[in-house]
Amino acid sequence: MNRIYCAIGKIVEVTQNIEFNIIEIIERSDIIKEFGRHNNRLSIDDYKQVIGDARYLKDKMETMTFGQIISIVYDSESLKYDEINELKALLEKRNYFTHEYFKVTSYKGQGEDFIIEEFEAIKEYLKKLSNMLSKLLIIKNGQDERLKFLKSKSGIN
Repeated sequence: MNRIYCAIGKIVEVTQNIEFNIIEIIERSDIIKEFGRHNNRLSIDDYKQVIGDARYLKDKMETMTFGQIISIVYDSESLKYDEINELKALLEKRNYFTHEYFKVTSYKGQGEDFIIEEFEAIKEYLKKLSNMLSKLLIIKNGQDERLKFLKSKSGIN
């Protein structure tokens, strides 16, 4: 039983990391888009303004729910639609595990096989979350490289 509690705690932890990385991706995406609107070159003053605007949005998103963040991702087009839909599905399941699971799942009178089956299902979901986190980290690293190039091209340190 403790394994199930720990796995659900891990779900919460990985989900929070996903939220953090989505926020970072949106912030970087906004900056990259602004470079694009200016033929991939910004003055230092314009860059500082863009950074300030992106940080303002980032600060707002840090107080939002996961669902609200996904809506912003959708509007910002920072991720592909398939990735956004996958995030929505992961969010629904995360909400189930954090808000409903223990209300609707009774372990009374259940044998070890039931607990193992439940644990395996939770582990499978956790694997999907971890895969999403890995995808997001790859996207964010790509954005970091793109920003480094754009800043260099504009003479921004």
